[in-house]
Amino acid sequence: MFTYPLPKDVLYILNTLNEGGHEAYIVGGCVRDTILNTHPKDWDITTSAPPQETKKLFSRTFDTGIQHGTITVVLNHTNYEITTYRVEGKYEDCRRPSSVAFTKNLREDLLRRDFTMNAIAYHPKEGYQDPFHGMEDIQTKTIRGVGDPPLRFQEDALRMLRCVRFAAQLGFSVEDETYKALCENTKLIQKISVERIHDEMDKLWLCEHYDRMPLLWTSGLLTQIDPLLATRLAEREGTFVSQLQQTPKDSILRWTMVLQDYTLQEAKAFLKKLKFDNDSLKQICILVENIKQDLPIQGYGMRTLAGRLGVHSIWQLITLQSILRPNSSHQQSAQCLEKIISDDDCLSLKELAVDGQMLMDLGVPKGKEVGNLLGLLLDIVHQNPQMNQTQLLLEKAKSLL
Repeated sequence: MFTYPLPKDVLYILNTLNEGGHEAYIVGGCVRDTILNTHPKDWDITTSAPPQETKKLFSRTFDTGIQHGTITVVLNHTNYEITTYRVEGKYEDCRRPSSVAFTKNLREDLLRRDFTMNAIAYHPKEGYQDPFHGMEDIQTKTIRGVGDPPLRFQEDALRMLRCVRFAAQLGFSVEDETYKALCENTKLIQKISVERIHDEMDKLWLCEHYDRMPLLWTSGLLTQIDPLLATRLAEREGTFVSQLQQTPKDSILRWTMVLQDYTLQEAKAFLKKLKFDNDSLKQICILVENIKQDLPIQGYGMRTLAGRLGVHSIWQLITLQSILRPNSSHQQSAQCLEKIISDDDCLSLKELAVDGQMLMDLGVPKGKEVGNLLGLLLDIVHQNPQMNQTQLLLEKAKSLL
C-alpha cells in the first residue's frame, strides 16, 4: 500500500496525461524513496505519450533531452521531468545508447533501468508496476541489476560506482550475480568522464552506511579510478572508515580525510585529475599540507597562521586533528583561536590600520617595497595586537625607513 502523499503538481501531471489518453507513472528513485519513507529530491514521470504530445498538454515546458524523449514541465516554479517510454540501442561507449526508440510498453522502458529498486513505476489508481520484483529487493535491502547485470554495467559503466554509492547510502547489500558482474567489468569505468566519477564519489563520502564503503576498493573499482588511492584506503580500511564516520558531513573535510596520507603534490595531482574546482582544490590542499602539523597554542603563532591560511581553515584543521590526533594540543589551539577572535585581533593586511597609499604618502616607493613594509608591520601587529593603530604604525614605518 502506497502511503506517501504525492504532491498536487505530480497528481496534476499524471491526471493531465491520463485525460489526454496516455499512460503515466512516477518512476525510478522517487518511487524507491517513497517506499523507504524518504522524501524524494525530485519526481520523475514516465509516459506513453510522445514528447510532442506531452508538450501540447502543458502550458510551460522546455526541451531537456527531447531526442531521448525527455521534456521538462514547469509548475509553480518547480521543474518536473517527463520521459516517454523508450527502448535503447546498443551502447558503444559504456555511457550512451547509439539510438533511442519510443515504445508503448512500460515493461520495456523499465527493463533499460539500472537496478530493480529503481525499476518500479507507480500510479495512485493502478498501484505499483513492478515486473522485476524491485519491491522485494527493497524489503530485503538488496541491490540487484535489472535483467542481465553485466549488460546493465556495460551499457553505462557509471552504474558500477552508483551501485557502491547506493549500498553506502541505503545500507543495502549487493546481490551476488550483480557484485560478480561489477568485479568483472571494473575496467569499463575508465570510459566514464572524470566529472561523473567525481560527482558519484563526492556523494559516496557523504553517505551514512560507512561499512559499505569498502566495496569501492574490494571490488577493484577504485583501482581502475586511481590505483594509489585504492592502495592507501585498503591499507587503513578499518581506521579510515571509523575516521570518516567521525568527520562532519562536509565535502571538503571528507575529501581531506580520504587524501590524508597524500603528499601535497600527490593530492594536487589527484584533485586536478578529477577536475575539482579551483576553490575546492586550494582548500583541500591547504588542509592536506597542514593536517599533520602541530597547530600553534600561543597568540603570535596562531595569529600568523590564521593570517596565512584563514580562520575557517584553522577551524577545519582543529576539527580534523581532533579525529586523527585526539591526543594533540588541538583543544588549546581552539581556545587560543577563540580568544583571538573574541579580542578582534588583526590577522591580515585587510585588517591592518594602515594601507599601501599611506606608506607611499610617507615616501615609500610604489611596488615591492610597499608590500615588504606592510608585511613587516603586519608581523609587528601579530606580535602585539595593540599596535594596530594608524598613528603607531605610521611612526613605526618611519623608524623602519
